[in-house]
Amino acid sequence: MVETLLTREEHAALKAARAAAAAPRRSESRQRTAMVALRLLPAERDHLRAAARDRQVSVSELIRASVLGATGFGARR
Repeated sequence: MVETLLTREEHAALKAARAAAAAPRRSESRQRTAMVALRLLPAERDHLRAAARDRQVSVSELIRASVLGATGFGARR
């Protein structure tokens, strides 16, 4: 099995916690829906998680900002 950033159980728990505390959601047409799979070594995954945690952002936000820049393509202005 491929190593993932979160186990299925962790992902389900995180999703449930976010849903419980979420602000009103934007329309479906404005949400990010595309996903990208990435294979990492366990040490690389741990480094990525730690970098995101240190910056108090999600792994997705860290990668998006690193690749797309601070504003990203879908940033609000």
